[in-house]
Amino acid sequence: MFHELFGTYRKKIQALSLCVWLWHQGTPEPPNVFASLPYTVRGLVNLDGEYPDLRIESKDDIWNELEQSLEGKWTIGQQLYHLAPLICDCSILVEDWMFEAIQEYNYVQRFGVSLGELDNASAHRLDCFTIIDKEINAIMRFKNG
Repeated sequence: MFHELFGTYRKKIQALSLCVWLWHQGTPEPPNVFASLPYTVRGLVNLDGEYPDLRIESKDDIWNELEQSLEGKWTIGQQLYHLAPLICDCSILVEDWMFEAIQEYNYVQRFGVSLGELDNASAHRLDCFTIIDKEINAIMRFKNG
């Protein structure tokens, strides 16, 4: 049970990181092949020097492939922003509450609204703000070379 809950939370955190990049950079236009499940794409994971075809039948298939591909010095959001469009429509991975969290973050950062005024600053909200700030900083570093 704990592993399942942690895995779900980890995916939501990763999706929030991706959402920051989609919000800032725009959502890539997905190819028509991603319009409905199932579909087949070239996988992201190199197996014995090849990238075998990957059958995508669910959102879990997408996450499994992406999680196997995450490594390196870029942030999770930066990696997902560049990898996810290769195998899916990015909008399938993010949820409305993520864009709302980014909006709330902007209220605090840009307009000086205190965190206490945002529902007494829940731990989840603070986690979201931390992720958003990290990804926005990575976007700025990426854009500046």
